[in-house]
This record gives sequence, C-alpha cells and structure tokens, in this order.
Amino acid sequence: MSDPEVSEESDYQSLSVDELFQKGKSLFKDKKYLESSDFFSRALEKKSGDDPLNYSLRNYYLWYADSLLTNEEQSSNIFSSNVNEGSNSTLPSAETVLEAAKTDENNQNDEMLAFEMFQFAFECFMNYFKHLENNNKAPEQEDVLDASYCLLRLGDMFFTNHQFEESSKDYERAIKLREENGLSAKHLASLYISLAQSQMFNGKLKESLETFNKSRELLRELLEGEEGSKEVLKNTLEDVTIQMEDLEKLISESSNTNNEVSKGSQSNAASLIPKTTVYT
Repeated sequence: MSDPEVSEESDYQSLSVDELFQKGKSLFKDKKYLESSDFFSRALEKKSGDDPLNYSLRNYYLWYADSLLTNEEQSSNIFSSNVNEGSNSTLPSAETVLEAAKTDENNQNDEMLAFEMFQFAFECFMNYFKHLENNNKAPEQEDVLDASYCLLRLGDMFFTNHQFEESSKDYERAIKLREENGLSAKHLASLYISLAQSQMFNGKLKESLETFNKSRELLRELLEGEEGSKEVLKNTLEDVTIQMEDLEKLISESSNTNNEVSKGSQSNAASLIPKTTVYT
C-alpha cells in the first residue's frame, strides 16, 4: 500500500461512525456520489455487528444504496457514449471497447450491490416498525417514506431491466405501506404513475388504465389544495390524461381484433409516458 493510500486509510480510521456518516451525506448533497458511497460503506462497516439486520442500520444501508445507484444513474450515459464514439466509417479502438466493458462491469456490480443494500435497508425498517409496534408506538412519517422509498428504488431497478411484473409488485408494496400509514395524496400520486407505467409495459392495459385513473384523482385532489407547484401538477395531469386516452384506444383496438397485448409492446408509446415529477 502506497503512502497516500496509508494516509487515506488512516483518515478513515480516525473518524467515528457518525462522522463518516455525516461526511457521506455532505458529499452526497454535493452530488459527489461515488465519494459519498466510500464513507457510507466505512460507516456501515464500523456500525454493523453480529446482526446485519439490526434496525439501527436502516439509514446506513439506505444512504449507501442510494449513493451507489444514483452514481450509476448519473454515469450511465457516459458509459454508453464511450462505446459508440466511432462513426460509420471508423470503429472505436480496442482500448476504448475494453475500457468501456470494464467500466460497464463495475457499473453492474454497483447496481447489484445497491439492490442488495436497498433490500437490507427495507428489512431493517420492517424490524424497526415491529420494534415500535411491540412498544405500542407508530412509525414517524419520515420513516415510512424512507422504507417505501427502498421499495420504490427496487421497483425502478426492476423496471429498468424490463422485469415489469417484479417492478409492479414493489410499487404496489410501496403504495400499500404509505396508505396503511395514512400518508396523503402528495406522497401517493407519483407512485401510482410508476405502477401504471409498469403495468402498461407488462401488457396489463386495463389494470394500467385503472391505476392511471387513480393517479389522476390524486392529482386533481392536489390541485384543489395548496401544496406543490400548480404548473407541474397541471402538466402531469395533462400527461396522465393523454396516456389514458391512448390506452383506451389500444384496449378498444385489441378487443376488436381479439389480439392480446404482449409484454413490453407499449415501448413505442414511451414518449407519451408521463414523468413522475409530482412528489416522491
């Protein structure tokens, strides 16, 4: 190990668990996701004991997972552009291809690790909720949001990998958790949109239409209130309405021709999918 590496390792060791965690959060907020993941990893390593699912670890897993996945998401466009930098008349160099392949492999490893960390985080939150229940206490809204956020991100990863059945299940679990704990429309609308998208790409058009309708009701409820940006809400509501009209046509056409819609067959309608810009 070189002298700089020894010095860096010594710096890590000199910091307490809380100092490592707070430094990671500070770097995350500065959008230095890769650097922040190192600090979260070190904090988790110091904090964890014999029980990896102890509820005291819930936020450590959550922040570590989010830093890994956010870094992967922010870097994904760069990876693909390296491979495609050749034109029709020139191929990318062997060095470029090998470097891109290596980077992509590391990228996939980080995504897999993020997936596992979100799973651990969710289990820790569930253990924490059981602890609260045993003591006749209810979880705080922030904890419910964080626990369901784990499911949301797991669903996002399944969705990205075209595993729409699995993504739908995680979105449904996130919705159920928030509804059971009395969270408002502000924290439900975007989740219903994510679920509707997943159902649509899974070929379940009628279910998707019903879910989009639920999201539309929630958006209208928000518009009647005073929370959030009215312009964003109006634009999202308009997008949802357009998607519903498109789905109604597709359902009618498939009924008239007796054709079933296969999974993923809605990819040509990607440009019409409403963005989940309302609330998480």
